[in-house]
Amino acid sequence: MIRIISGKAKGRKLKAPAGKRIRPLTDRVKTALFNILGDKVINSYFLDLFAGTGSVGIEALSRGAELAIFVEYDRSIVETIRKNLELTGFSDRAEIYALRVSKAIKILASKGAKFDIIFLGAPYGSPELEKGLQKLGEVSLLADNGVIIAEHRSRYELPDQFGILKKFRDAKYGDTMLSFYRKVSKL
Repeated sequence: MIRIISGKAKGRKLKAPAGKRIRPLTDRVKTALFNILGDKVINSYFLDLFAGTGSVGIEALSRGAELAIFVEYDRSIVETIRKNLELTGFSDRAEIYALRVSKAIKILASKGAKFDIIFLGAPYGSPELEKGLQKLGEVSLLADNGVIIAEHRSRYELPDQFGILKKFRDAKYGDTMLSFYRKVSKL
């Protein structure tokens, strides 16, 4: 069961796509993530890459994010995100890009978009996670004082730096690791 943990939509159950293998962030890890982020979520611009059901971005909206943009390539899963946004009443504060993450990053960068929080929840073991981080390290999507969080298997070590991004924290929860990055002023 996927649900919203806190905020305006607290307790709301989210839909999962039928017949698809997805690995949503567990309640335990999602709670820990948002405890770490704290008040940074309030009035933030949130980018949910490899969004799956949209549960992380919707959690951010429930906790006071101003806007969430969801990027998910699988169109049948995109429809699930749409339904979950309608269920929670956040459709008016969200945009969905049915694109590959690298293409969406390029488009958002060309529009001059800036995000306070960027979350990457790529399938475990996918090379797309590092490709996404590398692309984010080449563009200026992250606002000053913004943070990027990459979810991955705890036994897999992500590099300390991707272009302008430098890792400043790892948080381990069982088989899940959250790696936190921010912009560095000088390389």
